[in-house]
Amino acid sequence: MIGNSFIRFALVGLLNTAIGYGVILFLHYKLDFTPAFANLGGYLIGALISYLLNRSFTFSSTRPHSEAIPRFIFIAAICFAINLLVLHFALSILSFNFELAQALALTTYTVAFYLASRFIIFRQNKINPT
Repeated sequence: MIGNSFIRFALVGLLNTAIGYGVILFLHYKLDFTPAFANLGGYLIGALISYLLNRSFTFSSTRPHSEAIPRFIFIAAICFAINLLVLHFALSILSFNFELAQALALTTYTVAFYLASRFIIFRQNKINPT
């Protein structure tokens, strides 16, 4: 059911964001990483959590990692690009304020990434009866 999987997807997103942010703070304040490298570390940990939990908890996927991981990376990059395009469009063409533009971009990213995760990344392979 889409409703349940979207709620699970949102919960995973909140969790990976919180943990990723915690990693960023830890790397910067405790290990003295630069903000850029701390951000990269937090993003990578968040992405790993997102992949693992969405694969198992959200979509109960059995798609092999060798198929799902490249799709995950590719789709995440595309959704991030969509996020940036929506942000730019909302700021420059629609003249939205920053907060509203970010909210629109984030919503677009979340919906696009959910749909791609459900129907492309973690979609179950159908077995054709012979």
